Amino acid sequence: MQPASLVAAISKLAVAGEQAGFSLEHMIQLLDAGLSVKTLIELIAWRFDGRNEPRPLAASSCWIM
Repeated sequence: MQPASLVAAISKLAVAGEQAGFSLEHMIQLLDAGLSVKTLIELIAWRFDGRNEPRPLAASSCWIM
């Protein structure tokens, strides 16, 4: 059994995602495709902000050449 705080956090994330316009199935698909939980939270927050462009992510060690 999961700790109650973890279950509560996941439930809150699911509710926030649905309020931001994501279905639970879509959030699971994004995570299964490799999106991190941190990035999913930032995407949900971006939707709540109503901005046209996503905020820049924190410094990344990923280089594209």
